[in-house]
Amino acid sequence: MTSVAGPQVAANPTSRRLVAIAVSLALGAAAAPRLARAQEAETKEKELSKISVEADAVDPYKVDQSASRKYAAPLRDTPATLTVIPRAVIQEQGAASLRDVMRNTPGITFQAGEGGGGLPGDQNFTMRGFSARNSLYIDGVRDSGAYTRDSFNLDQVEVAKGPTAAVGGRSTSAGAINQVSKTPKSGAFQDFTLGLGTDQYKRTTADINQPIGDGRSLRLNAMYYDTDIANRDVIEDKRWGIAPSFALGLDTPTRLTLSYLYLEEDNVPGYGLPWGSYTQNGVVYPTGAFNANPPVDQSIFYGLKDYDFEDIKSQVGTVQFEHDFSDTFDVQNITRYLDTDRDSAITAPRPPNRQLQRRKMSFENITNQTNVGIKFDTGSFVHNVKTGFEYSHEVTNSANSSQTTNQPQLTGFFNPNPNDRPFGPMPGITGDPSESQVDTVGVYAFDTVAVSKRWSVNGGVRWDNTDVDYQLTSFTSGAVTKLKSDDSLLSWQAGVVYKPIEIASVYLGTSTSFDPTVDAGTTGAGLSAGPLTANNINFDPEKSRNYEIGTKWDLAGGKLAVTGALFRTEKTNARTRTSTNDPFILTGKQVIDGVELSASGSIGERFSVFGGYAFLDSSIDKTANPIEADQVLLLTPKHSFNAWTTYQLGDLTLGVGAQFLDNVTRSRALATGNVVLPSYWLFDAMASYHVSDKLTVRLNGTNVGDKEYVDRVGGGHYIPGPGRTAVLTAIFAF
Repeated sequence: MTSVAGPQVAANPTSRRLVAIAVSLALGAAAAPRLARAQEAETKEKELSKISVEADAVDPYKVDQSASRKYAAPLRDTPATLTVIPRAVIQEQGAASLRDVMRNTPGITFQAGEGGGGLPGDQNFTMRGFSARNSLYIDGVRDSGAYTRDSFNLDQVEVAKGPTAAVGGRSTSAGAINQVSKTPKSGAFQDFTLGLGTDQYKRTTADINQPIGDGRSLRLNAMYYDTDIANRDVIEDKRWGIAPSFALGLDTPTRLTLSYLYLEEDNVPGYGLPWGSYTQNGVVYPTGAFNANPPVDQSIFYGLKDYDFEDIKSQVGTVQFEHDFSDTFDVQNITRYLDTDRDSAITAPRPPNRQLQRRKMSFENITNQTNVGIKFDTGSFVHNVKTGFEYSHEVTNSANSSQTTNQPQLTGFFNPNPNDRPFGPMPGITGDPSESQVDTVGVYAFDTVAVSKRWSVNGGVRWDNTDVDYQLTSFTSGAVTKLKSDDSLLSWQAGVVYKPIEIASVYLGTSTSFDPTVDAGTTGAGLSAGPLTANNINFDPEKSRNYEIGTKWDLAGGKLAVTGALFRTEKTNARTRTSTNDPFILTGKQVIDGVELSASGSIGERFSVFGGYAFLDSSIDKTANPIEADQVLLLTPKHSFNAWTTYQLGDLTLGVGAQFLDNVTRSRALATGNVVLPSYWLFDAMASYHVSDKLTVRLNGTNVGDKEYVDRVGGGHYIPGPGRTAVLTAIFAF
C-alpha cells in the first residue's frame, strides 16, 4: 500500500515473494485438516506427552486435561471454570484469529481501543465484566503485543474464568486465555488447506510434520490470508506467517523443543463509525451513527483510501527443555522472546472533520519459566505438587499524535468520499514518546491432595514482585519525566472436590488476583487508568476475589462433558473518580454474580456439540462518581450464549452455530443517560464432504442472516461486525 502524498508503507516485496513461494509449494494450508484421522494418528504422542493438549481421541470436541503444568488434575476434577476450545471446533468453523476462536465461550466482549486504534487485533476485551487486555498467554507464558493472533499455529485455546493470579500472575482478575501451540510429533503427516470466498477471501495454510530419525522431528506451519470485510467499504485484512519447530528426544525422558513464530500484517484499517451528537447540514444526529434516524449505512468508510495503513510485525522464539527424572519427578524450563512492532495511520471520524491518528508501538518480552512436578505420599494422602519460578522483562514503547489540518473535511455524514486527498505528505508523530519497563519475579506452588477415593483438596499460592520504570519524553523540549513503582503481592487459590461417582464431581473453590496500575487499562466500571503519573503510579493494585461452586459430569460413555457453576467475583480497591477530569482514588467496589453452563462432546455416534451460556448480574457497589452508583458494569452482557453443533451423515457433515450477546451499556452521562448497545443473534452454517482419505471439501457461511451489529466499541466510535460471508475450503491430508 502506497501513500499518495507520502512515503512507501507497503510490506517488503521480497518477504511477500518468499512466503508466496513457501505457501504455494505447500499448496497452502493446515487449519482444517482431517479431524478423526488426525486425532487417531496422534493418539500415541498425546498419551506419551506430559503436556498433552487433547483428550486421547475419545471425542474431538472433548478435552480431558489442560496443557498447563499448573493444573495437576483432569478438567473434571479442577475446582474452577476452565473451558478448552479444541482444534476440531477451530477448524470446522474456519476461525482465522484468536478473536474468532474466543466467540466459542460466553461472557466476552471486545473493544476497539483509542488513539489510532490503541490495542488492535485480539488484545482488548473484557471477560466476566472485567478487563482482560493483558491476560493472554502462549503455552503458559504471557503474550503481550498489539497484533492479530492468527489460528494457524494453534492446537487449542484454554479459557480460565475468574481471578487466576496464582496460575498466571498479575492482571488476571477476569481470567486468562492460554494459546496452545502446535509442536512436533513422532508420526509423519502433511495437511494443507486452500480457501476462497466472498469479499475477495483467500486463505491458505500448511501443516507439515516430518520425523528425521529416532526421537527427532520437524514441524512447519505456514499461512497466507487476504480478505476484504463483508459489508465494510475499503477495509482489508492481510497477513502471512510461518512457524517452524524442531524437537529432540521425543518419547524419551529428556526432550528439547525449539520453535519460532513470525507473523506480518499489512492492513487497511477502519476506525469505525462515530458515537455522540453531531450536526451537519442542519441535521442533528443525537445518539450516534448506529441509532441515528435516518440510519447511517454501516458500510461507510470515513477514512482515506490508499493513505490509511497498519503494518505489524511479530515474532516469538522459544526454547523448551523437559526432563523426567522418574514417574514422580519432572522438570520443564521455557525461555521465550517475544517482539511486536506496530506502525499505523488511521483516520477517525470527527464530523465535520477527519482526524488522523498516528501511532507507533513496540512490545518486547523476555521470559524464563521453570516448572517442577513432584508426586509423593504422606500416609494415606497422595500429593501432586506443581511448583516453579518465573522471571520476565517487558518493555513497551509508544508514541502517538493526532491532527486535523492535513485531513480534508467530510463531504457528508451519509456519503463521505474515501478518495478525498490529504493536503500534504504523511505527517510524523509529534506526541510525547513513552517507555515502560516491567520486571516481574514470581514464585508459585500448587498441591492437589487425594484425601480419599471421593475427596480431594486443591491449594496454590504465588508471590509476585513487579518493578515498574516509566519514562516520558517531551517531544518539544526533550525534558524527561521518570517514574518508578514496586509492588509485591501474594495471590492464592483453594478448592475442595467431592466425587459422588467416578464420572462426576462437585466442587467449591476460591481464588484471588491483582491488577497493578501499569496494566489497569479500562476497568469494569469503564474508567480509563490514563497515562502513568506521579499521582497514580504508586497506587496499590486493584484486588479481586472469586467464590465458586460447581459440578462437572462426563456423560454418554465419557464422550460428553457437562459443567455448571455459580460464582461471585468482587473487585475491591477499584479505581474510581468523581469525573473524567479528576484524579483516581482506590475506594471502588464492583461485583459480578453469575452462572455459567457448558457442554462439549458427542451425543450418540453422529451428533456433536460445543456450547455455553453465561448469566452475569453486575453492579457497582461503591464509587466516587454518583452517575455510576448502583449501575451495571460497562460492556457486561447479562445473558450470553454460544453453540456449535455438527451432525454426520456418512461422508457428509452438517454444522450449525449460534451466538447471542445481550445488550450492554457502553457509557453513561448525567445529562444524556446511558448509551446501550442492542442485543443480537448471529448464525453460522457449515457443510463438509469427505471425498477421500486425502481430500475433504468444506463450505462455511458466517452471519448467514446478514445481521447488522456492533462488534467492537471505543470511546467515540464503534466498529460494525462483518456481514454475511461464504468460504469454500479444500482440505488435503497426506
